[in-house]
Amino acid sequence: MFEYVKLNLERTTQGLLTNKSEFIYADNESPVPANKTYSAYYLTDKSKVYYTNLLTTKYVRQLIRIKGFDLYEQYISIKLTDRETYPSAIIPEITDKDYTKGSINRYFIQKANDKNSIVFEISDSDFKKKLKLFNKTRITWVISGTKEEATLKNTITLRNTERYYKGISKILFPLQYWRPSKDIPVTLEKKLSLLKTN
Repeated sequence: MFEYVKLNLERTTQGLLTNKSEFIYADNESPVPANKTYSAYYLTDKSKVYYTNLLTTKYVRQLIRIKGFDLYEQYISIKLTDRETYPSAIIPEITDKDYTKGSINRYFIQKANDKNSIVFEISDSDFKKKLKLFNKTRITWVISGTKEEATLKNTITLRNTERYYKGISKILFPLQYWRPSKDIPVTLEKKLSLLKTN
């Protein structure tokens, strides 16, 4: 649980003091005495957890609040079944089957309230989730065939997508992940030009 908190931490409030009968210890459900130092951790999944001391100290115990819930906790309890999803950025894993097919679907999102925010790639499974805080798009990306065809089609895709997702052309380039199809012969002239550049 400590590692999960560290990896998914959004913000923290430290140096807080408990009130009488406000918390119980998670491990044995005994009452936490007043004036015990603790820290609150807000996670990316919008949950809020409490620990004595700091997570970096040797002796840490998780606390469970039983009274004195703040507005944040009240709101979260109401929205528990409708929490916003925060997708993770990915690098696509492309298979030989994908290269045989010639193209892949790629999925991108950008914060809905900031047209200048970073555009990043997400998985198909995250794309299918409700992402109310993000605008999302799916593009078809050519990864094999002739170099000219891939360059043309992907350039058109980037140009069209850039109109609505400003900045995507800065993280993609037309021949990203492209490789020539096995059935396309490489002429002697091309082989010689490749040798000259190497």
